[in-house]
Amino acid sequence: MEVVLDQQQKPQGVFLTLLEWEQLRHGINKASEHYKLMDKLSEKDIFAMDDQEFKAHLEPVITEAVQASLDQGLYFSYSAGIKEDPAMFIHEYKDGKRVLIRVDAANGREEYIKDLQSMLHFMVSEK
Repeated sequence: MEVVLDQQQKPQGVFLTLLEWEQLRHGINKASEHYKLMDKLSEKDIFAMDDQEFKAHLEPVITEAVQASLDQGLYFSYSAGIKEDPAMFIHEYKDGKRVLIRVDAANGREEYIKDLQSMLHFMVSEK
């Protein structure tokens, strides 16, 4: 850490390395502008992140985007995780409805496969 002086030798600020920031950050109010600035400046470059760090970095953005879509009456989609058919996706709606679809890679059209909620309902009612 180094004190920055003006021409009259009056202290004007503090030079703080990012390594020193990591040690001091826990004692600073997270709502302060200084904390917000330093936190942003000290973020790890995304190209230097491992898979878990990158996932944690994107999680708040993804959560916000999903919520915004649902609030607009839209759905969000994700892979159905079927290795034999990677074109299978699930559309999930705000009311919890989940639909299995297949996307044609040639033209982008979606083919409805089945309503997963009714399948779950069917499986539960059979027990």
